[in-house]
Amino acid sequence: MESAVLVALIGAGSAIGGGALVTPVVAHLLGRRLRTAQAALTAAQAEQHKAAAKQQQAQADQLRAETDKIRQDIYQELTEDLRGELQRVRVALEDAQKSLALTSGEAERLRQRVVDLESRIAHLEQTEQRQAAELSAVQAERDQLRIQLAAKEATITALTGQVGDLKTQLAAHVA
Repeated sequence: MESAVLVALIGAGSAIGGGALVTPVVAHLLGRRLRTAQAALTAAQAEQHKAAAKQQQAQADQLRAETDKIRQDIYQELTEDLRGELQRVRVALEDAQKSLALTSGEAERLRQRVVDLESRIAHLEQTEQRQAAELSAVQAERDQLRIQLAAKEATITALTGQVGDLKTQLAAHVA
């Protein structure tokens, strides 16, 4: 009912019997109208809650989609970074292996050179020892020969002196 009808009923009820009969009817009508308004308000609020919930769900879905996209982007970026780093590590490893192979080859060549030189040094030391022994023997022989030479020279000098004496004696006898 409209408010104008309610006002008319209240006014008529006051005029008729002091409102004893009209007041309960008006109260009943007002109560019904109040309940209808409350039901409409509750329904409107429920619709608003549904719309808000739907909007929140849409926002949550959008956030989930954005989060998934961000995760996927991060995953792809990390994957690309890791692949790039892995490739750099592989290249560095290959370079290190090549360098190690060269270094190992050079080390082996140097090791063999050291072994050869040590063998030559040992041979030269043995040769030096033999020659030192031979030198000592030759020096001892030289010293012996000098002694013998000195003895022979002394003998020659003595014999030359005797020959001179004999010549002098012979010249004295012949003369």
